[in-house]
Amino acid sequence: MVLQKMNYFNNQKKVVCAIDIVNNGGEFTICGNNAIDAGRSEDDDWDIIGDHFVGKLKQVTCPNCLRTINFIKNLN
Repeated sequence: MVLQKMNYFNNQKKVVCAIDIVNNGGEFTICGNNAIDAGRSEDDDWDIIGDHFVGKLKQVTCPNCLRTINFIKNLN
């Protein structure tokens, strides 16, 4: 799983998001934020910390990514 550390300014929280590698070539997180600096706007309330990295699902701390991941996991 490809992950990205993010800093959300609205609540001053650092989280780890999962990158959506299925859609849009991995340019966005599962929660919908742009995961590359080139696509960010000055109005975004988050910032990318470092580069993408390979990790495990248990490292994801973004509540919005986790909500979507858990929804998909429960589809049967």
